[in-house]
Amino acid sequence: MQADSVHMEQTAPSAGRQRLLPPLCHEHDGQFFAGAAGVLPRDVQPLPYYLALFRADRFVPELFQTYGIDFPPHIRNSVSKRQAEFFAGRLCARAILENHGHGRHVVAVGRHREPLWPPGFIGSITHSGQYAAAIACQGNDIAGIGIDIEAIIDSDARQAMTELVVCAEELRFLRMCVGSLDIDCLLTLVFSAKESFFKAAFPLVGRYFDFDAVKVVSLDQARGCLRLRCVLPLGDRLAVGQEHEVYFDFLGDASVLTTVLLTHDAHTAGQPALAA
Repeated sequence: MQADSVHMEQTAPSAGRQRLLPPLCHEHDGQFFAGAAGVLPRDVQPLPYYLALFRADRFVPELFQTYGIDFPPHIRNSVSKRQAEFFAGRLCARAILENHGHGRHVVAVGRHREPLWPPGFIGSITHSGQYAAAIACQGNDIAGIGIDIEAIIDSDARQAMTELVVCAEELRFLRMCVGSLDIDCLLTLVFSAKESFFKAAFPLVGRYFDFDAVKVVSLDQARGCLRLRCVLPLGDRLAVGQEHEVYFDFLGDASVLTTVLLTHDAHTAGQPALAA
């Protein structure tokens, strides 16, 4: 697989970016975090996010107190791996809020297990394997925001992914796109894109919906961008035909990160055809 990538080695932040936000973790902490920093992504995606590379096997519960992160009961009662993921994600969330002057806000857990942001803010948290990330902003010009990280599937999971995530039309389109990215990578990319869309749309929709609510209609590997179109009704603010761009990047050669911004003036498609 060949793609533009984000690399984090030890405490070095991401490479190939225009600038970095303030460091996420304490400089002396080289045990749990292998690297953590704020990332300003490619020009087409205007909002920075925080990304952490962590070692779950070096997690200790005392880190919640060390960093002043809330340790809710349902996480206290979970396994160590889940605690490590939650901690890393919430630390990324606090860091992005600090960038907006709201670092004291506790990102609590809602009744649907969604993160609760300060009034007027929208955001999203993700974690997968050794990575965690968060993105947030004031919701004046943006209706919803989502971020997701997924490990690239192997061939054993391909059938399940094709049955769960994409329709036959989307699968044909993705097979046409195979090149520097193979079909397993493309399927994972679309899966992550739809997960990011769900996270961004859920506060607007107010209910769960399936992967078939949106479909991929274009993919631009050079720009790191694909486009999703709403094909099922998701309420007045996400009408059928609306299209939303999802930005993507690769973390090393084994994971993909996607982000989506739902704007108030989203483009509505004039034709249903897929485009390369």
